Amino acid sequence: MSRSRGFEIREGLRSHKKHKENKNESETSDSSEREQICELLYKLPKLDKIFEVHRKIGEGTFSSVYLGSLRQHSSLLDKDKRWFAIKHLVPTAHPARIEHELRCLQDIGGKHHVIGVELCLRNLDTIVFVMPYLPHKKFSEYVGDMDAAELREYMRALLEALRHVHSFGVIHRDVKPSNFLYDRENRRYQLVDFGLAQRLVPGTDEEPPAPPRSSAPRKRPREAEGATPEAKRLALDLSLKTNASKISIVETNPMPLSPRSNVKRAAPCACAGRGAVCGACSVRPPARAPRAGTQGFRPPEVLLRYGAQTTAVDTWACGVVLCSVLTARYPLLRAADDLAALAELAALLGTRPLQRAAAALGRRLITSSPRRGLCLRKLCARLRGCPPPAPAAPSPGPRVRAPRPLPAASCLHCRCLTHECICRDEDKDAAAVSPGRSVAGFPDSAFSLCWRLLQPLPAHRLSAEQALQHEFFNS
Repeated sequence: MSRSRGFEIREGLRSHKKHKENKNESETSDSSEREQICELLYKLPKLDKIFEVHRKIGEGTFSSVYLGSLRQHSSLLDKDKRWFAIKHLVPTAHPARIEHELRCLQDIGGKHHVIGVELCLRNLDTIVFVMPYLPHKKFSEYVGDMDAAELREYMRALLEALRHVHSFGVIHRDVKPSNFLYDRENRRYQLVDFGLAQRLVPGTDEEPPAPPRSSAPRKRPREAEGATPEAKRLALDLSLKTNASKISIVETNPMPLSPRSNVKRAAPCACAGRGAVCGACSVRPPARAPRAGTQGFRPPEVLLRYGAQTTAVDTWACGVVLCSVLTARYPLLRAADDLAALAELAALLGTRPLQRAAAALGRRLITSSPRRGLCLRKLCARLRGCPPPAPAAPSPGPRVRAPRPLPAASCLHCRCLTHECICRDEDKDAAAVSPGRSVAGFPDSAFSLCWRLLQPLPAHRLSAEQALQHEFFNS
């Protein structure tokens, strides 16, 4: 047998073995899914009498979602059936969380692109919500294909849904593409999943205490699993150039002293302006604040553990979604923890704006090196493969000798050539709109809106109502 023939046989055996392993994994997954459906129908017989449960279409930390149809429509063609999304909540979810989600679906849902609820079934600790099903595709499949007109309608629908939710004094807290379903063929939208929603206390900016945490084991975030390998590889990972360990947070509020006279006064803070935490600050109780949400979509006030969070948490997530479409990169921010996420935001927005926002929220953000921030317009052009044209060189006169070429100028911050630099120009207002200007087919007003939604300080961030009045939706 020749050496080449032996190599072909070995490669064939490896390919067959790999195909067999993939087939076994698929069969195991299908078998596990069928077992879960059978177990659900066994625990909730009434569900089996009304619906046919076909397959699992989604899974999260606190629930699993299945596709179902009415049993009385079993003789109809699939296109004539009425389809439902059946959400099964994990038994360990706190009753207060379940009740609040159901009230949100009943009071808020059913209009303005917010999903409603058709039926709620319960038997002991087994609870399901039956909601209308909207056919949709994964965000990663069309994030790079949307044009300006489609993006305008997409963002308008998302902001209208949030305006409706916020009018009830509710923060969604988990706005992201997988929770805003988009039927691209019929241009229909639905904001879903109120499992993390919180209600604002009337008359204040503070939120009620969160319900006790569930004892269920937390799963890894599934937000990025829908992205293709190429999208994951090309995703903008700002943490590659910024070390999260070089950022530290210090609470500026003084530590309360005990009224007892025998307690010694704590030593004064000695870590101001340094990348370390002194002994006086290390004994302070940790800041407690709502931190629910998905990594990559949480704003600075959540990362800094600021207590009085508002509906600006949701509009920040809208800015991240808009920036993902403009740059054709999803997921855009992929930090694994809060410090790494702050490092990403410092690289994107700049350290000075982030530090000013932290100071306004009663926090001190210390970085080892300043970051100027990135220009969203230049970033979009770079990632979409249409860099700005290089400046034209002056042409010499007919009798004048051509000047000796000068060395190319470079940016003092990123040390890249001037025509390759994507740093933000601090002398120009990033929110200003230049009429007639466009980048990669998107009008300049889209970048202005994105910048206004990504303001580090919540008070300076546009609300959903204000964002809908932006020039981007009138152009």
